[in-house]
Amino acid sequence: MKQRTLTAILLVAGILDGIYLTIVHFIPAALKCPTVGTVVNCDRVLTSAFSNIFGIPLAVLGLLWFIAGLVLLFHYRKTVIVNIWSLVGLGGVLYSFTAQIILGTVCIYCLLLDALIISSIISFFYMRKSK
Repeated sequence: MKQRTLTAILLVAGILDGIYLTIVHFIPAALKCPTVGTVVNCDRVLTSAFSNIFGIPLAVLGLLWFIAGLVLLFHYRKTVIVNIWSLVGLGGVLYSFTAQIILGTVCIYCLLLDALIISSIISFFYMRKSK
């Protein structure tokens, strides 16, 4: 599989997860996530004070990050922009991990989004390096 195709698949998967988390943010009844004791509790994470940054849902910011990645993948090649995009993504992952540690519980969909962000960045840089 070509690296560009893999990167696009990761970004589209992130967009789909971001859409779902955005819907859940605005329509909490749409959440379909198992609660496993105190370890896994998506509802607690997604309704916490950490779920918004400056009044903007973190899910929306994640969704926009993945859309920007798709645009960068096909239409923009400036290294500095890709580096900024990557740093923003890693900052989001760090924020998400920190929030879930503070809350003492995790959200499966948030962890999936975090994994997709990290994988997308790695794939993006591997693709650029192999040119």
